[in-house]
Amino acid sequence: MVTTTNAQLLSVQDLKTYFYTSYGIVKAVDGVSLEINKGEVVGIVGESGSGKSITALSIMRLVPSPPGKIVQGKIFYKGSDILSLSEKEMVSIRGKEISMVFQDPLTFLNPVLKVEDQIAEAITTHQGKTKNEAKKEVIEVLKMVRIPSPSEVAKSYPHQLSGGMRQRVLIAIAISCNPSILIADEPTTALDVTIQAQILELIKELRKELDTSMILITHDLGIVAEVCDRVYVMYAGKIVEHADVYRIFEDPLHPYTSGLLRSALSIDQFSKELYTLEGNVPNLVNPPSGCLFHPRCAYAKEICREKSPVLQIKGEHTVACWLYKET
Repeated sequence: MVTTTNAQLLSVQDLKTYFYTSYGIVKAVDGVSLEINKGEVVGIVGESGSGKSITALSIMRLVPSPPGKIVQGKIFYKGSDILSLSEKEMVSIRGKEISMVFQDPLTFLNPVLKVEDQIAEAITTHQGKTKNEAKKEVIEVLKMVRIPSPSEVAKSYPHQLSGGMRQRVLIAIAISCNPSILIADEPTTALDVTIQAQILELIKELRKELDTSMILITHDLGIVAEVCDRVYVMYAGKIVEHADVYRIFEDPLHPYTSGLLRSALSIDQFSKELYTLEGNVPNLVNPPSGCLFHPRCAYAKEICREKSPVLQIKGEHTVACWLYKET
């Protein structure tokens, strides 16, 4: 057990999740620490390959093994380290206390089961209700995610629904047991712009209605600005910056965060050319020495090439960058 405040629900401490491949060890998550408090939305932002989704899967203990393995760290939920729980004990938390909305509904919905059966399964598993009792609740859950004609949709198979409707069904499964924490992993990525806005608005409404905390994983800074209270910026498996959403946008400290913000389109500022962050996320089998961002950084110094920076507190910010090395 660990002592936590009444407000703190989840505390991830020095989490390391590696993948053991024929090419070498991929350090997908390498020393990540974060926390989420009751009632807040925390964003995890970064490019594809930065480790956002693996962090979420580690929290859910759904890392595919082999080749993946959580090799170090602790994940405290309400004071208990869930990494020390048996799989049976974890099943009682996964889906009931902590739920996850995945980014590709067709991958995570069973194609041969009707919608009502898939939502009812979550209810019967975690609430001990009979199948008939659960199916009565299915309609109410579908109404909560603003699905029109819920009785008709409940009898449908996933392939008979649009992408937006399938995503709403995934959200319905995730909230069916009123979890304390909802993890949304790129919940609007596979949808067109109009449907994205609808799903985003739905998530905001459900957060208030259910009084649930949320971890929102995204590369879209517009979503972060609209939904999140605090933001963790990830790069190559590490947290490089953390602050509340206002400070991140007003005064980004890390060059990577600045690059992400400059790369985002804005209706407030006209630009003839869209800024692009040069280079790519490094190969994590054979990463560069020192700061992993230095090959792409305009401010890189000799120390950046030689030594990895550690997270340090700068006012209301936390940042890992040698630009802020204390003298």
